[in-house]
Amino acid sequence: MGIVAPDTTATKDAPQKGFKRAYDDLNDHLEKLKKADLLWTIDEPMNKDKHLHAFVRWGYVGDVGTVLTNNPKRAFLFTNVTDAKGRTYKGDCDVQVGGTAGSPAIYAMSMGIDDKGEDLTALSQKIYQKWMHAFKNPIPAVEIPSEEAPVHEVVLLEKDIQGGAGKGLDTIPVPNNTPGWDTAPYFSAGLWITLNPDTGIENFSQNRCSLKASDRMTAMWLIQTNGGAHNNWTKYKARGEKMPVALVVGAPPALQVIGPQKTPEDLNDMDVAGGLAGAAYRKVRGKTVPLWVPADAQIVIEGWIDPTKLEMEAPFGESYGNMSVEEYNHSITVTAITRRKKAILTSMISQMAPSESGVIKQLNYSAVMLNHLKNTLYIRQVKDVALHGPMIGVSRFTVIVLEKNTPRTEIWRALEGATTFMRSVGKMTVAVDEDVNPNNIEEVLWAIAYRTDLMKSVKIEDYQANGHAPKLRDREWEAKIMIDATMHYPMPPVALPTKEIMEEARAIWQKVGLPPVTPRWKWYGYNLGDWTDEWTKCAERAVAGDWLINGLRTARLVDTDAVGGPTAGVPHKGVVVWNEKTNEVDYPPGFPLKDQFDTDE
Repeated sequence: MGIVAPDTTATKDAPQKGFKRAYDDLNDHLEKLKKADLLWTIDEPMNKDKHLHAFVRWGYVGDVGTVLTNNPKRAFLFTNVTDAKGRTYKGDCDVQVGGTAGSPAIYAMSMGIDDKGEDLTALSQKIYQKWMHAFKNPIPAVEIPSEEAPVHEVVLLEKDIQGGAGKGLDTIPVPNNTPGWDTAPYFSAGLWITLNPDTGIENFSQNRCSLKASDRMTAMWLIQTNGGAHNNWTKYKARGEKMPVALVVGAPPALQVIGPQKTPEDLNDMDVAGGLAGAAYRKVRGKTVPLWVPADAQIVIEGWIDPTKLEMEAPFGESYGNMSVEEYNHSITVTAITRRKKAILTSMISQMAPSESGVIKQLNYSAVMLNHLKNTLYIRQVKDVALHGPMIGVSRFTVIVLEKNTPRTEIWRALEGATTFMRSVGKMTVAVDEDVNPNNIEEVLWAIAYRTDLMKSVKIEDYQANGHAPKLRDREWEAKIMIDATMHYPMPPVALPTKEIMEEARAIWQKVGLPPVTPRWKWYGYNLGDWTDEWTKCAERAVAGDWLINGLRTARLVDTDAVGGPTAGVPHKGVVVWNEKTNEVDYPPGFPLKDQFDTDE
């Protein structure tokens, strides 16, 4: 595909030479985090393919900076990044994680809000008011010449990008986000710039992007959210035209927060960022695409999409707590990489999110209930019972833990038995699998959110005693709700690095002298049944730095219409295999195959 020159007719004004930046870039932001004691700088050699994200995960699953007010959660800046091949990126490109929204205080700083440590309700109101002001008062971005743009200090074009190892994308220390499960390094905090060809308005959206080759990557833009990137793609597909895109890595903070936000479709997102920052953003022409890119970004990757073709992408650890398994998504041919001489790559932690009388009652009631279910009702599959205490006492929320593959009849007998054993205990009773910690309300809510089909998993019955609670004003009793939040079918793995890698990262954590960590939430990923041996092998290659092989495995593009469109899933029987004996790809009969689940657009 040939390179299309940028459209120079979009503006009549010449670039404004000498136009000074009047907002924070990423370097300024990190300095402010450091001064606020919200940044840890790690100069220990850190393997970006294996340990970097696992290391950061310890800052989230442990007590470090999660509940202790004198030890707030911090962002991380890695200044001595290495990879599984023994390469070092020190002095060329650092990696920063958690610097945009690692905590409410960090997010407030990204938004330019003065956080005085007030409660989240008050801070939320400040954030709301800031967004409303930016939407109503956008500040148009100003073009500057390429030679004045920090992001154009280094420009890599065709000869610098093509060729595989040591070229193009392979020169950037992109980390594995969920090592042990992800099949390639991913940009998890990159901002996609796409253009509405009908209006000329640019959209910035934060979506994952995986590496496939030195000059090729894939992206997943959510269809379900009706986002601008996907809507723009549909326009190019309808026109039968190639689509220009640019991936911004290391955006200034007021622009970085734009990515996950829903902004008015009639506004250019860089102008909205100007409204947030209170100053016009500096923009510059893309080198090989007809797009405006932020002049003060750290890295910009330009490329083109053929809307008639898709490539297999994922698995990837998602924010809903499971791996998203392989599916068909957008394939991008990279035509330029521009960057600062000393760059900072931003990455984001996604994946899985962590009175004496009350304790006594909780332990006693739980023990009595467990005994009743196991030894009176003879439901042998019951493993544990926990009555939740904080905020709601111990009689309103009961969690029952059952063995894997417990018959549905026994699950519901346990739910019924728990709500009838004591007349006012069990207004809300939930059955969960044994991988869910019943004493951790976040894990229980996770199971309810993602393992239930509410039409068949919930039963509401009347005539439960009101018990120790505020008096009812409309009748003498209340109802109870029972929820079967056990898995109804195999699911993808839990989206956290594998246990072995997390343990190795904890050893490094301790070596660099950071405070001890004790997990409060799930801290490693494990298989829940919806997985294949081939994806495991791909993940192992990614950890070993051999992700280029995985790119060869998926290099054969498929017709978009043949699989029904983006996010069509790859079924287990349709997974292609990299033959390590022949160094070729083995395709299943009938390839490409798509799973039976369709996406509701």
